[in-house]
Amino acid sequence: MNNRRKVKGLIILAALIVSSYAVSIDGFPNRTSSPPLVADGNALYAAKCATCHGKDGKGMPNWRSKGQPDFTDKNWQKSRTDAQITDATKNGKGKFMPAFKAKMSDEEIAAVTARIRAFGK
Repeated sequence: MNNRRKVKGLIILAALIVSSYAVSIDGFPNRTSSPPLVADGNALYAAKCATCHGKDGKGMPNWRSKGQPDFTDKNWQKSRTDAQITDATKNGKGKFMPAFKAKMSDEEIAAVTARIRAFGK
């Protein structure tokens, strides 16, 4: 029984050494085993949304008459749930807001939703 315990301990130790070596052979995290990066809502908004909605989230004058929201308006923020913002981003809305479900992952859309919420603060 004592030998079994020693062998089990050595196996666990070897596994820990091997796994730590695989993660950082050159001192940097192994890119194949590190967790995926969290989507950057600011960068995604700037790249995918700011052209139409403005860098400041207030929208563009030529689109406002067509129903484009002002993300900085506290009343607009209060009248929408995260699910509604996510749905509009994912599936589009009306004839002017395109769907982004084929262009962004669910994580990226969630990051954009968080960025849109930040305009209201």
